[in-house]
Amino acid sequence: FEGCSHNTTQNQVGATRRLRPSTRRLRRTVMASADPFSAVRARLAEHGQAHLLSPPPPAAAAEDYLRQLRGLDLPRLRRMFESSTSAQPPAGDITPFEDITCVEELPAGGAEAHSEGLRLIAEGKVAALLLAGGSGTRLGSAAPKGCYDIGMPSHKSLFQYHAERLLGARRLAAQHSGRRLEEVHLPLLVMTSEANDGETRAFFAERDRFGLPPDQLHFFTQGMLPAFDERGRILRSSASQLALSPNGNGGVYLSLQEAGLLEEMSRRGVTSVFQFGVDNVLCHVADPTFVGFCSLRGADCGVKTIAKADPHEKVGVLASLGGKPHVVEYSEISTEMAEATREALSGSGTRLLYGAAHICVNWFSLPFLRAFAAGALGEEGSASLPLHVARKKVPCLDPDKGGGSVPLQPSEPNAIKLELFIFDTFPHAAKLVALQVPREHEFAPVKNAPGAASDSPDTACAAFSRLCVDRLVAAGGTVKAPRPCVAANSGNGSRPRPLLEISPLVSYAGEGLEERVAGREFELPQHLC
Repeated sequence: FEGCSHNTTQNQVGATRRLRPSTRRLRRTVMASADPFSAVRARLAEHGQAHLLSPPPPAAAAEDYLRQLRGLDLPRLRRMFESSTSAQPPAGDITPFEDITCVEELPAGGAEAHSEGLRLIAEGKVAALLLAGGSGTRLGSAAPKGCYDIGMPSHKSLFQYHAERLLGARRLAAQHSGRRLEEVHLPLLVMTSEANDGETRAFFAERDRFGLPPDQLHFFTQGMLPAFDERGRILRSSASQLALSPNGNGGVYLSLQEAGLLEEMSRRGVTSVFQFGVDNVLCHVADPTFVGFCSLRGADCGVKTIAKADPHEKVGVLASLGGKPHVVEYSEISTEMAEATREALSGSGTRLLYGAAHICVNWFSLPFLRAFAAGALGEEGSASLPLHVARKKVPCLDPDKGGGSVPLQPSEPNAIKLELFIFDTFPHAAKLVALQVPREHEFAPVKNAPGAASDSPDTACAAFSRLCVDRLVAAGGTVKAPRPCVAANSGNGSRPRPLLEISPLVSYAGEGLEERVAGREFELPQHLC
C-alpha cells in the first residue's frame, strides 16, 4: 500500500512537473488579462519610453490609450528623431535661381498661357488642392482657420472665398470652351487635420458646399507625429493622450497617396494639380495663367513667387542649392547676398538676386506627384523628404516630475516637433519654373491676431479692398469715399470700415466688370455681388 502511495506520489510529482510550463503560461495569461498594458509596458521600456505609462491612464480611457500606444512604431520614431536632430544643412553653394518669369513679362500679357490654362480646366485636366489643416488659434478662434471671417462687408469665410474663386475659374473655362458649366470638372481636394476634419466637413455641408458639385469636393486628413523632448522621449498631453500634431504641409504627398486620390485623379484624366494654402485670401485659385504657363513650359513643378518687400524680409526665397531648386531660409543668406541686385528683364530698374519669396502656391504635374509618392513610401514613410526640427511650446505632462503626473505649461519651447515641408520635393523635379506675381494682387495672408501690424485680418481686408477699388476704377467706376486703407485696429462696432468687396462670382480677376460699374459711383462700404 505504501508502495502504491509512493508510486502515486511519484506520478503526481511527475505530472506536476510536466504541467508546470502550462501552469506558468496560464498564470501569465491571467496576469495579462488583469494588466492589459503588460506587453506594451515591456515594449515601451525597451525603447526608453516607459514614462508613457506613468501614471497609467484612467480606466475609462485605458482601451483608447492602449490603441494609441500599440500604433506607435517605436524603432522608426527613434530613427526619425535621431536623424532629424543630427541632420546637417544640405551641402552646396547657394546661387540665384534663374528660371523666374515676371507675369508682366509674358508675351501678349500672358494671353497664350491664360488660354492654355482655361483649355486644360475645361477638359477636366486640373485639380485644386487646398491645405487646410490649421486652426484659428492665433486669430482668437477655436474653429478651423478656413472658417474665419476676416471682416469684409460680406462676412464670408476664407473657405467661401476660395470655393467661389474656384467656381469663377470654372465659369471662365466653360465660357472659353463653349461648354456648359456642368460639363466642366474642376475638383477641389481639401487636406484637413485630425483635429479639424469633422468640423471642416460639417462647415461645408451646412453651407451646401458653397455651390461646389458634391462629386468635385474631396476631403482627406494629413498624418500626425508625436512631439518629443530633447532626450527623444515622446510627450503626453494628458494621462490618456499622446501629444500629437500634424506632420507638416509636406505630408500632403503621402496623404494623397494613402487616400487613393492620386490614383483617382489619374483615372479621371487629371494631369496637374494647383496647390494653395487656406490663409491667403487673395489667392487666385486654379489660376488659368499659372496653370497654362507651367504646362506650356513642360514643367514637373511650378512655383508662384512675389518680390520681397525689402532685402531683409524674413521669408524663404527660391534659389539654387548645389545646382538644384530649393526654398532657402532667410537665415541662410548673408547680408551681401540679400542686398545683391541685377537689372530687371523688363528694363524697369533692378531686382534682388535673392528676392523671389515663396508663398506656398505651387503647381505639380500629376505624373511627378505619382512618381514621387511611390518612391517616397519607403521604410521611413518619406524616404525622399527630410524631417525638419521645430522647437515649440507644447503643454504636456512633465516626465521628470511627480512620476510623470505634473502638467507643464511652458513659457519657453520645451518640445521638438518633426515636420515635412511641401517645397522639399522641388530638388527632385527635372524641370521647375517660377512665375512672379504682384504681391498686392495675389498675397494677403491671415496669420496674426486682429490688430497686428502685418499678416492680420485688418491688413488682409485693406489689401483686398484696395485691389477691388483698382479693378472697379479700371472698369470705369468710381468710389465716393477716399481710396480705402484700413489700419490695424481701425474698425469698431458702430462705424463700418470703408471697404469695397467684389465677389469672385461676379469677377474672377477684374474681367467683365465694365457693364456692372462703368459710369457709376459707389459709396463704401460696398459688396458687389
